[in-house]
Amino acid sequence: MSAGDAEGGNVFGERVLKGAGLIGIIYDLKQDKKRDPSTGKDYRDVINEFLENNWDESVLNRYFRAVQPLYATQIFIPIMQANAAPAAFGVEKIIKPSRWLIHYKGQVSPPEDGTYRLLCYADDVIFAAINGKVVCQGSRTDVWIDSVWPRQASTKGQAIGNGNLSMGDWVDMKKDEPVDLDVLIGERPGGSFCAFLLYEKKGEVYPEKDGKRIYPALQLAPGNTPGYPSDLLKDIAYWKGYP
Repeated sequence: MSAGDAEGGNVFGERVLKGAGLIGIIYDLKQDKKRDPSTGKDYRDVINEFLENNWDESVLNRYFRAVQPLYATQIFIPIMQANAAPAAFGVEKIIKPSRWLIHYKGQVSPPEDGTYRLLCYADDVIFAAINGKVVCQGSRTDVWIDSVWPRQASTKGQAIGNGNLSMGDWVDMKKDEPVDLDVLIGERPGGSFCAFLLYEKKGEVYPEKDGKRIYPALQLAPGNTPGYPSDLLKDIAYWKGYP
């Protein structure tokens, strides 16, 4: 089992698309497209430019990217070494485990009509957008970008990984009406990494453990959620993905 695996599955995604999933591409901000050392903008500034320009991929395409994408049906990555991400994409000999980003994107719809919000956390970087608008950020404080999605004391949620979930903005969505979902995750210094994307439906009653609500992972298909008490969630409702 490699560092990017959890119970036999690649937590960053699979190389072959089975059904529908989010397509993920890894970028290395340390080197340009020709693999020469990149100069200029800081890691955080590149993220800010990318998001403030409505997730414009031309910003990231200035940098080296892996040719092989991965296809993910969830973002639920437990704490592991940051070198697991390049290894998952097969570029561990080319991308060192620092200052990388992965952009996942696809179309999804919720299990049923309702008002939903995304919940997220990562060490170091995670942003999630619906129809191009950032609706949740769960990055560490040293890479948090308030101009993209401001930090609010009331958004701090349950513990997960080595931090706490951020509670996102409420959005009305309908079953079988797809929305664009973009998720950006990344690691700045190298070391340990984790990333989680969950959701809440307004008015839904969720189980509790030790006095804390257990929210479901946003999943397009069955997947492992290592270290998370998913056994408390009965009749998991999967979101629908679109090829």
